[in-house]
Amino acid sequence: MTMRTAALLAVLPLLAPAALYGQASAPDLDAVARRVMTQEGVVGASVLVARDGRVILHKGYGVADLGLDAPTKDESVYHIVGPMMPFTGVAVLQQVERGTLSLDDDVAKFVPEFPMQGHRVTVRELLNHTSGIVDYHYLGDAIEGTSRQPKALDEVMALYAGKQFVHDPGEKWDWSISGFQLLVTIVERVSGQSFPDYVRQHILEPAGVMSTTYCDDFTLTKGLSHGYRTFENGYVAAHENDMAYNTDLRFCSTVGDLYRLWTAIGARHLLSADSFRRMTADAGAVPMSADDPRAKYGLALMINHEEDHRRVGQHGSLLGYSGSLYEFPDDHLTIVVLTNTEGQNAYAMTRALARAALGLPALPATPRVLPPALADEPVPAAERAALDGTFVLKLDRLSPGLHDSFTQYRRTYRVFDENGRLMLEPLGEGAERLLKQPDGSFAVRSAPATRVTFVVAHGHAAVMRMDSKGLGVPLSGDRVGNGDARTFDARPR
Repeated sequence: MTMRTAALLAVLPLLAPAALYGQASAPDLDAVARRVMTQEGVVGASVLVARDGRVILHKGYGVADLGLDAPTKDESVYHIVGPMMPFTGVAVLQQVERGTLSLDDDVAKFVPEFPMQGHRVTVRELLNHTSGIVDYHYLGDAIEGTSRQPKALDEVMALYAGKQFVHDPGEKWDWSISGFQLLVTIVERVSGQSFPDYVRQHILEPAGVMSTTYCDDFTLTKGLSHGYRTFENGYVAAHENDMAYNTDLRFCSTVGDLYRLWTAIGARHLLSADSFRRMTADAGAVPMSADDPRAKYGLALMINHEEDHRRVGQHGSLLGYSGSLYEFPDDHLTIVVLTNTEGQNAYAMTRALARAALGLPALPATPRVLPPALADEPVPAAERAALDGTFVLKLDRLSPGLHDSFTQYRRTYRVFDENGRLMLEPLGEGAERLLKQPDGSFAVRSAPATRVTFVVAHGHAAVMRMDSKGLGVPLSGDRVGNGDARTFDARPR
């Protein structure tokens, strides 16, 4: 252990002893965490709340592994989606401090093979999501069809390289995780290290954390909670592979480690005070939404408010996990929530805990809507034959709140007869039965609120449409070929 690490550990609060819990506030926060977990349908969660440098709640809730009935612990391990993004920003700013790059450098200087299509994009624009580079998460087949397939860094880049820019660089804010894949590439090239090695040596070890690791197909991560997604009235395992995404999405950690890492930034063990101010300052941050002029994006993190209480941090969800890390600097309050359930439930728990800790009224509860009961009417052989086909669907329109990248969304499905059963198969996922409903539409058990309909012309389905009730994001597309496996698997992606 280095002297620097030893000094850091000495000033950080220990996380486990009950003596650190604020006896007046912890029980109330505990009740809030339990309530929101139930409302959000969370399988398991770990929560840490610290105030004035003192941990007042540090606890696990629910189940870490449904198959084993293993309870969640305060320091259960999760794939980190969202809260690791600021540390990618830390890695970049460390290199700025070392003089190997500048925030205003042209990305082409470091990644000349990436097609800029006549645009000039800066490192700063990657960090604050104003680059205009399309987000590969929202392209459809490019990632959804390959989310179980491990990829090298250049294969991740190939998902979005050459795609149309969604706006001119610097013109507006629009979320793009693609920029962070480019940032990882830049850090590797200027440092001469792989990103996992760089993070371990320059971020994890100086912060003195013990449970944060690079986790991929070649590692065994002890204490890792299983990730889940909802299915009908219950849950099934989420099977996305973290190696299908950016390298900075391939880390596992605990709420305690994330708190230590965040505290290490503020204590200047990872960055200078000036660099941290660059990340978190309102000045220079870009507006995120016309609906909330106070919501801004700094460098690799969000700057927004809970009523009049300013907060900085990041949240996200992927791979069957959800994560949220926010500090309220003026209130000396930090909240870290990690869950093993898809959706922005960790952020919802963070908001509820913050409001309780700050004395703000609770937000109205959003009731969980149970999936509708589905019929299963017979589908005659002639109808099954007529609906056979491969279809490429896209959004009918870009609804308010959707990122601009969705204009390039394309998703391939095939409809086919499997021994008397009408089946639907999305590219790269499992096939399931299409259940005929009394109104003539179809549904699937994995998305019971979605209705699938067809336009039949000349004896064959010419158009397929999917409409999720209440979501306002209908998909539709033409038949591009037969529904047999050879045609489906041979479609260009």
